[in-house]
Amino acid sequence: ADYFDSEDSIYGVAMEEDNQDRRRQLRKFCQLTQCASLVFESVDEKLICQESSSIPFPSSMHGSFLPLVVVRVLSSMGDGIFELFGESVWGKMYPYGARECGNTIDRILGKAYLHLYGFSFSGAEDTSRNRAPESIKAATQLFRCIKRVYHENRRSPPRKAFETIESALPPATENKVSKALRAFLFSAEAEGTENITDIPSCLKEIEWVFSEAHNVSHDDDNQNEVELLRRGICQELAKGPITNLDSNKKSPSDMDDQGLSVERELTQSHELSLDQKFKAVLESLCYEPTNIEKWIVLSECCGFKAEYICDRLGPIKEEYDSSEFCLKMESKRMSPATMTLDQLRNSQYEIYQQSRKNWCPFIGNNLYVYMKYPWSNLSSLQACANEIGSTLSHVGNGTESSITSGENSDYLCWKEIESKFQEGNYAVWANAWAGVYVMALRTMRAKALLVARYIAKRNQGGMHPSEVSEDLGTVLYCDLMASTVYGYPMHPMTDYEKRKIAERSLSAFQEAIELSTSNEYTQKSQTTIWEIKFMTGKCCEKIATTLREEIYSSGSTESGRLYEKIMSDAIRNYSESLAGAREAEKTSGGPDKTCIGGSSHGALECLYRLHSSRFKVLLAAIRRIKEECEIAELEAFRIASLAWFDESNQSSTGVRGQTWDVLADCVDALTHCRREIPLFHRAAYRLAQAYSWAPAFHNPDCDLTKGSKQAVPATKSYRIRGLDTESCAESAAVVMTTLFEKRRSQLCAVWVTTSTAPPPFEVLNDSLRKYDALRLKYISAFIDCMRVCGQNGKIETLLNCAITSSQDLPGFYEASASLRGGDPGKHARHSLLRGSGNGFITKVKRNAISAIGEMILKDLAVMKKNGVDNEGKMKLTHHFKSAYKLFRRLNTPCREVAEFIRSTGPLCEVQAFCKCYLSIQAGYRISAIHFDGMDTESLCSILEGAVSKAKSMVQEAKDAPKK
Repeated sequence: ADYFDSEDSIYGVAMEEDNQDRRRQLRKFCQLTQCASLVFESVDEKLICQESSSIPFPSSMHGSFLPLVVVRVLSSMGDGIFELFGESVWGKMYPYGARECGNTIDRILGKAYLHLYGFSFSGAEDTSRNRAPESIKAATQLFRCIKRVYHENRRSPPRKAFETIESALPPATENKVSKALRAFLFSAEAEGTENITDIPSCLKEIEWVFSEAHNVSHDDDNQNEVELLRRGICQELAKGPITNLDSNKKSPSDMDDQGLSVERELTQSHELSLDQKFKAVLESLCYEPTNIEKWIVLSECCGFKAEYICDRLGPIKEEYDSSEFCLKMESKRMSPATMTLDQLRNSQYEIYQQSRKNWCPFIGNNLYVYMKYPWSNLSSLQACANEIGSTLSHVGNGTESSITSGENSDYLCWKEIESKFQEGNYAVWANAWAGVYVMALRTMRAKALLVARYIAKRNQGGMHPSEVSEDLGTVLYCDLMASTVYGYPMHPMTDYEKRKIAERSLSAFQEAIELSTSNEYTQKSQTTIWEIKFMTGKCCEKIATTLREEIYSSGSTESGRLYEKIMSDAIRNYSESLAGAREAEKTSGGPDKTCIGGSSHGALECLYRLHSSRFKVLLAAIRRIKEECEIAELEAFRIASLAWFDESNQSSTGVRGQTWDVLADCVDALTHCRREIPLFHRAAYRLAQAYSWAPAFHNPDCDLTKGSKQAVPATKSYRIRGLDTESCAESAAVVMTTLFEKRRSQLCAVWVTTSTAPPPFEVLNDSLRKYDALRLKYISAFIDCMRVCGQNGKIETLLNCAITSSQDLPGFYEASASLRGGDPGKHARHSLLRGSGNGFITKVKRNAISAIGEMILKDLAVMKKNGVDNEGKMKLTHHFKSAYKLFRRLNTPCREVAEFIRSTGPLCEVQAFCKCYLSIQAGYRISAIHFDGMDTESLCSILEGAVSKAKSMVQEAKDAPKK
């Protein structure tokens, strides 16, 4: 009675006074609940779990006696409370008047579930308990209990709870909608995903699925209990955000090379969780196919997995071009543009068609296998390859007639990839499958986004269509990153493909702007116009760069080239984006400075992009051959003069004066960016590039043999902030050094920072491969600056930092795959000449070693010309020891080095090592020997002699203090 009277809410129950039976029944419920609580919580946990063989009971296979009885009794009592008050047992809260009693029931049930199924509502887990509920009724009661407990709880229910319920259900039978959606998503036919149209051809066959008549209501009481339970589980499993892979990892300070051995396990676990999420969301969509948010989540599952794989692949194309950053002999074009616009387009299309010969986007007819099997685990990858192979036809034996069949073409690609595995070339094998994975996942992602866009434009609730179009434009632009075509084999992207993808992305962004201002939709658009304008500018710029090779018009300049028209559109879009960003910052109270060092600087980012693009237009013109340089500069001036940072810079006449005006204005803008944010790394790089090219902007016919070391007359240099009056290269070196002033684990001052609601541009930069590409570009530019200025000490410091820094993911995965997934150990001991050499750390070390070797060779050339005196002998000996140190850092035996040089090409560091050795052996006379025509045996013999000599000199230096 005391327990019943303590039920606070009972006094508020609207119960008839003469209905004493109901009151007595409620009292019994409360008393029974108290009894169950006292008994269950008083028994020792070990005793609860103890299986008694002496007293068997019929349901022993379903769990221990006490928790099983408690679950049965209290679950029935919970249902009884709802029935007592005449409410549905599917209620998310107990009826008013019995909530304290009901909450006690659910609390005890949570403890009992731990002993039966291995999970609880407190977060505790017991992996040894993996039983299924004893019946559909028990599974339904468990589901209702979970819904009640987590109704107003911020935490998500344990996933194991829903998996436990699911294990009690009979196998699901696919309905018409489910079959249609799976066939659409998993079909290997990519037709229709390449065009942004109202109803893409790939959607026409399933358009009926999205009509209102085929949407099943959530409150349909005619559905049987199993179907309702299955639908509820799907909806619950589909909820919640996608877990970020980085959130499961240790901090960088806790991870050394040995810690990376768990990298494959962590990535595999995340790939499996993405698959679980994908399956749950897809199953949920079969019940509510017009849910836009879930189609977006489905696309994200595919996209995230594709991005994680891309981050673990080395780039197949070098993004940094030394001749583009520094002024040197190779910097100027050797021939003019000769093709008309139509000829250029036809030529690019022919190159595109040639690149697609013997190329497969993906292998097999079912794309789901690429979501199902993790790529990061070689055993799982092998299982995926075997499953795909088992579905392919072997007929035709590779004859020309059989290759016309897509299925046989798939088999030939599959056979070629698998031959790499049989040869023991596991890294190449894994990377080949990676390209196929990425293409398949991106195809499914595109399909899901096109469905979301289709539904959103029909105003069927959920997200505003402008937001979906923005997402679509962003993922399309992401495909341009690294200019790589995935599939098999992976290859560099042609200009034709770049333009087509950029045009599709531009179409999506323009649609987002148009839809955001439409009054046809009930939802409020969250699209930020200035951010989209920024991306439309990038798309236009990307399109324009593919049209640079159109011949210059010799007639009227008013018509101009298509390049000029589209590039002018890019400048206008950047200008509009800058104006919008400044207005937004003015409204919000100032710029956000929490992302310093990252890729999101608000209006300052727009300012940088605008004037950086103007500078690149000018640079492209100045690189032209002499015969067309002037007309190219006039075109560049027309484009660049559409927007000025400081109107007062526009003060000259004539081509040379106008070019210098634009350069001065761009430098002012870049300097402003660095003044506002000192570690604005993009501005630092572009400013250093501007300084390096100043001699060519002053005089396009300058002496290219002197390159960036030339000076600009004071009558002009005074207008360029920070430009040295003696050597332009020194000015560039000063700027680049600011990114390397401190010893950093990431080697240079670049960070990845992501805001809570990242704009499209920030999404593009939020990837490890973009981060590594930026770092590598800045490091390569820094090495070039130090090489030109003769500051080898700073390059050696960078090399030492690189040797002790953390391994990059592409380098780790390649080295690990070579061992069939084993631990490759510290990268400092890895050979720099084995494998693809595409890893970030490998490239940094190779670039630094090569630059120091080149500087030694230049010194030797000077010594050969001037002769070797006593000081020269000391210098030659020092160079020999330095070159030996560089050679040792290759971590490669002499014979392998010789074979590498014969098959690939000369290495500056090896040439410097051998020349120093031969010069010392010749009595300190600089050797004139050439290594180009030398066979492997001769080169290996010289290297072995040089190594022996260097070891003896090192030993003598050690023994000298003892004597």
